[in-house]
Amino acid sequence: MNMGVDLVKALERERRREEQKNPDETLAAFKRLLAEDDALETEILENLKALGNSKLNSDLDFSQLDPDRIYSLEQIKSLCTRYRLRFLDAAYFKGEIPYEAIQKIKALQKEQKQSLQGFKLIAPAPMFELKNKDKDPLLMLPISQNHYYLVHKWGNDLHPLRALLVFPFRSFQSLLLSVALLAAFIVSLFPDSVVMGPLDEHSWNIRIIFFFYLFLAFSAFSALYGFSRMKNFNSELWNSRYMD
Repeated sequence: MNMGVDLVKALERERRREEQKNPDETLAAFKRLLAEDDALETEILENLKALGNSKLNSDLDFSQLDPDRIYSLEQIKSLCTRYRLRFLDAAYFKGEIPYEAIQKIKALQKEQKQSLQGFKLIAPAPMFELKNKDKDPLLMLPISQNHYYLVHKWGNDLHPLRALLVFPFRSFQSLLLSVALLAAFIVSLFPDSVVMGPLDEHSWNIRIIFFFYLFLAFSAFSALYGFSRMKNFNSELWNSRYMD
């Protein structure tokens, strides 16, 4: 027969005996633990909503961090430019930070044995409180001047067509390319019989003229829309506190 002693069960019996002797002290210790936990969550929320907090957390123990969750500022800028997102302080986020994110920050603080500050968020512009110039947040922690650590992601994934829909707004070059592709596509829809007639061998000359005509027209419309709506390019807006 196995006459060994299960140390875990024996330790649990010792705890039960102690709790039976001092029930009030055990309850008080449990309440203190809950109060400390609530105070820590309150501190985390205050750090998330603190304005002007630019601490870099550069004294972290990097051995405790997952290297696959560390991203450079250039990578973040490229992502925001591609999908027309903003990268701003968490204090400007007008949505609710989920409890799972708070728990992850709490666990990270316990691992690092320090209070973490300077959080930023990657999210679409409508999720931030933006100023007038006159859905898938990523919570990032600054760990150096040009590197950030991904703490938590929540919400739904971006629509796969978002990058295509916002492609014209990436930069001035992407806008010109989009206008040129649109003009070329429309020109290609017209058959030769409509352009010059079925027997004409130089219909491509007319197509080129037609292409440049459409290109100039669409460029003018794009400029008119951009200036009238005060739209700016993704490459200029990715870390801006202002509206489009």
